[in-house]
Amino acid sequence: MNAKFRVSWAFWGLFVGAFLATSAAGAQTLAAPDAAAMPMDTGDAAAAKPKPKPKPKKAEPPNVDVVVSNMREVALKELFAAIAGSPNSTKIAGPLDPGKKVVVHLAHDKDCLFDLHGVYADGTTMDAQGVELCKDKKINLVE
Repeated sequence: MNAKFRVSWAFWGLFVGAFLATSAAGAQTLAAPDAAAMPMDTGDAAAAKPKPKPKPKKAEPPNVDVVVSNMREVALKELFAAIAGSPNSTKIAGPLDPGKKVVVHLAHDKDCLFDLHGVYADGTTMDAQGVELCKDKKINLVE
């Protein structure tokens, strides 16, 4: 082989080696991009969806705190309250020994009028209609 031929093979060998080295480095960069530049896939589909707007909360009825005092000599078994004129009464207190007090929380309408029904341990009962509890905030059970 002549010297010209050997030099050209050497030249082509260097050229091809440099090309392969450059393309291999480029291929690695494309195959493994910088992790900081890529968003991480957490696999959580809910995180990708936009969050729905919160629904407006329903306004809860206002509450009033009422002190129930049993000033009788007989224990109160049960005390029921209903918004005035409503057939739906709810037990709000009882049992309550003589001389004792308890605080109850009542949801009310704008009028704040209640119908009350109490049952005592001796079998007697009490009824009161249209009691406005937001002004006085006390129920005194007396003889």
